[in-house]
Amino acid sequence: MKEPFRQFLRFIENNSGTPLHLTTRNPLLVALMQPMKQADRKFFFSGSEQEITEHAAALIVAEAYRALADHGRFSLVLAGGNSPRLLYQQLAHGVSTEILERYALAMPDGSSECKQSLHFLPQKTWLFQGDERCLPPDHPDSNYRMIRETLLGQSGIAGNHLFRMAGEMADPDAAAREYEAAIHSFFFSEKSLSPQQLPPFDLILLGLGEDGHTASLFPDNPEALQESGKWVVALNAPQAKPPGMRLTLTLPVINHARNILFFTPGNKKGELAKTIFLEEEQSVPASLVKPEQGRLYWFAAQL
Repeated sequence: MKEPFRQFLRFIENNSGTPLHLTTRNPLLVALMQPMKQADRKFFFSGSEQEITEHAAALIVAEAYRALADHGRFSLVLAGGNSPRLLYQQLAHGVSTEILERYALAMPDGSSECKQSLHFLPQKTWLFQGDERCLPPDHPDSNYRMIRETLLGQSGIAGNHLFRMAGEMADPDAAAREYEAAIHSFFFSEKSLSPQQLPPFDLILLGLGEDGHTASLFPDNPEALQESGKWVVALNAPQAKPPGMRLTLTLPVINHARNILFFTPGNKKGELAKTIFLEEEQSVPASLVKPEQGRLYWFAAQL
């Protein structure tokens, strides 16, 4: 944080008698912390696990109906691992109007959901995976299995609305090419696709590892971090938990999304999330997530 802004915060604290914190209830302060050109595109919210789960779910549902009103469908990329389990369960169980109002989120004007007391992801939601372990889909460590158990089977979204990464394929590179082709076919016709185009996902959900990795982009794999042509790559992640081959979206695809949301419960991850948000930590993969034109949201545990 720049010293003039630290002085500004101290001035407000000294004159109000109240310390200022980055919390889910104080988005204005968060916006003030950014350079003016980024102030409306980068946000940090912290709170208890329940607060950040409810807030993140409410934002996702609100963005889903904005996308539906704008272009008729909502494309959501899901994170893997254990961190998003509670978030997916919240989305499956719905978000109440009271939660939306608590965080100043609203459905688009004219939406039929405006009259409902409980709000779910729309049926025209299409789900994608941000990364996957190269394992059978019923393996306990499969991201697909976790998504199926926590969200897909409970939300009412049709099973064929999930584009699954085929982690069980014997050739991971072929699985990566297959998934990239599926994304191509969803967003573009062959005639309209140009080499410069990237898929415009409505929202990409990301997690954060204690080593700063996100999706399956790890610090010890510079080749994947520097990939500029492929949308999906296969890589070996010997330091991952569990170690082994992975499939992952690449940074150009992630940074082209309309919205990116980091969901990082846990105190250790919350501290790292804050240093990345403030650009004090710029050496880890998650610090390379910088939307071209979209908005970036961080939800982290209260420190």
